[in-house]
Amino acid sequence: MSQLRPDAMRQPLAEQATDPKALLQSTLDAVADNVAVLDARGTIVLTNVAWRQFAMAYSPLAGHTTPHSDVGTNYLDVASRDPQAPDESRRAVQGIRDVLTGSLEAFSMVYPCHTPDDQHWFTMTVTPLPWDGERGALVMHTDTTPSHHLHRR
Repeated sequence: MSQLRPDAMRQPLAEQATDPKALLQSTLDAVADNVAVLDARGTIVLTNVAWRQFAMAYSPLAGHTTPHSDVGTNYLDVASRDPQAPDESRRAVQGIRDVLTGSLEAFSMVYPCHTPDDQHWFTMTVTPLPWDGERGALVMHTDTTPSHHLHRR
């Protein structure tokens, strides 16, 4: 279950109430899971604090975010090029495309995301989200490593 983050409220509430994107940003920043919003073409248009912290923590370049993980990057293009998990990448890209086109109402998959030091598993959940008059998507990555370990026993 996601936890609320106390640092999520950066703008005054009155300002958030009048700007839907600011309200969405503050809401997503309150979620502990890694979240990105994609436009209809799969381009990242918004990320939350947890996404940016994860991109910084696991970047190969100290002090920088992971390359191709920020706003303006086409998520589908980057995911299509993952040489370490081509089958999972294809499945993820197809699931996101299906949500973006409306072929699926939602998509979810569990995938490994191992580092040199640890083994991790995540669940990616994709749901439609209107963005600039088109069908975008909310992509959430939830760390399910503890649950994965319990089910393997």
